Amino acid sequence: MEALSFKCGRCGAPLEVSPETIVAVCPYCGYPNHLSGNLKTENIYIVPTLSKDRIAEAFWRMVEKDFDLKRMKDQLEIVDIEGYYAPYWAGDVHVEGIVRYMVREEECETYTDSNGNTETRCHTVERHYTEHVDETLRLVGSARRQVRSLGVDDMVRHYSKGKPKEVKLLDLDEDGWSKIKLEILNTEMDEVQAKLMMHEDAIDVIRNRFDAKSDRIEEFDVRADEPKNVRLVLLPMWTVYYKHENSIFQAVFAGWDGNRVAATEPMPTWRRVQYMGGAVFGILIGAAIGSAGAAGAIIGLVLGSVVAGYFGSKVLEGQRIERGGPFLGGLRR
Repeated sequence: MEALSFKCGRCGAPLEVSPETIVAVCPYCGYPNHLSGNLKTENIYIVPTLSKDRIAEAFWRMVEKDFDLKRMKDQLEIVDIEGYYAPYWAGDVHVEGIVRYMVREEECETYTDSNGNTETRCHTVERHYTEHVDETLRLVGSARRQVRSLGVDDMVRHYSKGKPKEVKLLDLDEDGWSKIKLEILNTEMDEVQAKLMMHEDAIDVIRNRFDAKSDRIEEFDVRADEPKNVRLVLLPMWTVYYKHENSIFQAVFAGWDGNRVAATEPMPTWRRVQYMGGAVFGILIGAAIGSAGAAGAIIGLVLGSVVAGYFGSKVLEGQRIERGGPFLGGLRR
């Protein structure tokens, strides 16, 4: 049986699709082709990207601003720069309701005896609070079932903090598309699925907020409205692959402003020595406390193992993970 083929509705070019593709953007003219699912092509927006050369410049600025990388700059070599647009669903969800919760707090009182001596006594009390929730959340989530790991969540957070310029994809002509053209990853979740996820996520955001500030949630009665202003946004994401000695590392940049959002970095020799010293220090702590007796041996073993294990793992890693930080100047679902 001959495989089913799809062509662009505007220019007739062949489209690369998968069984789960909802919309396929033509790589030649940028036209969004709706293939299946519930999605309005007029609600697809794209964030224009910087050029490949500008991303390379942003990488070298990152190197200059990094304490460790700057000292090994002459040993670094860019191997490849890869850019693509990743699809995300964005929308606003209004939440409203009541949350009652309990917090254990320390209460202290100072007493003065007949001789004028003071003493402070503290005890734990349970305090109960009630808060009314009434706000609109801005939510962003991947429109793909499988996403690349490094930098994806960081990209969402960076996008959520700012307001990069968005252009309606249908408003781009072929000339406009040629200026910002990149590979576009296929969209695999439609608007119905996106709204369901946003509705669930809005409730989770509020619940997690109160979980973090309380010892126990006693009543949670918060409702989320239908998501509004729901749109598919194509975010430009660039990955710079660079070489140090015989290893390859990555630096991920937001394409609209050239900010580094995540990176793996080589570990210089002096930092390895630092981590090895920490591991040895952990062993010495365990030995010193362990000499205090049976109880001390157990405490020393645990404490020493934790400290030595942490620094030992850093040595074996051979690289650092860096996140965030502007270098051009200056939410998983």
